[in-house]
Amino acid sequence: MTDQQRRPTELPLNELATTYVEAGQTLFLAIHDDIAARVRLAHPEAAYLEIGLDADGDVELHGVWGDQESAIGTCRLLYDPYEDTEQSWRDGPLDIDELVSDLDRAMTGSFLQHWGVVEPHPVPEYRDRRRWLVLPPADRAGTIATTVRGHVPAAESLICRFESRDGRIGVGFEQLVLSDGETLRIPCPRCEPDNDDNPWPHEVSHELARHLGQLYALPHLRSRHLTPCVDLASEHEGQLWQLVFPYTS
Repeated sequence: MTDQQRRPTELPLNELATTYVEAGQTLFLAIHDDIAARVRLAHPEAAYLEIGLDADGDVELHGVWGDQESAIGTCRLLYDPYEDTEQSWRDGPLDIDELVSDLDRAMTGSFLQHWGVVEPHPVPEYRDRRRWLVLPPADRAGTIATTVRGHVPAAESLICRFESRDGRIGVGFEQLVLSDGETLRIPCPRCEPDNDDNPWPHEVSHELARHLGQLYALPHLRSRHLTPCVDLASEHEGQLWQLVFPYTS
């Protein structure tokens, strides 16, 4: 019986451990998405949750925040659960008790930290006891397209590869397909560490990789947005995937 035909419980322990970690990554990322959807139902402009731990180690919600109004501005507080406990109607359709319970589940272990969605609190005096939970874009594919086209306006699709290492999904950029049918090769930082011909800054690669990794990890998003493809010119082994950019208004 080949490895492809084996049930998870028949795999060697090291492979079983990897499968368990990957399943956990997907599960907790899906919980994170569900939390974001419910929060935005009540507060459509929500971008961050301010969370902390109480004396017993349980998660507390300290605020729902919107994005910055400008590059030099500050985030906007959309909802403060401690502002007026008598005005529970301010929650709108949001069940705060249920939300906090799911946040408690989502913050178990370090699964979300691996996705880069848990950040230090922006106020230094709170950093030892509170965290900033970044909500995912409502449309990851659209966000990726907007980011890439901000640097390469003629880009129509992105070809990349995914690999699992150290319990995380690594993203490798291969090339961009342009509107005239030409392609733009993206240098590999491991193969060509001194190549400066990248189409965007290094920090943008991290942002794109985070969103692409999440698209790949969530099966319903992978099947909707990513298409397996073959590129005989690629210097790397393994399956390549193509993301065709949606046109955003």
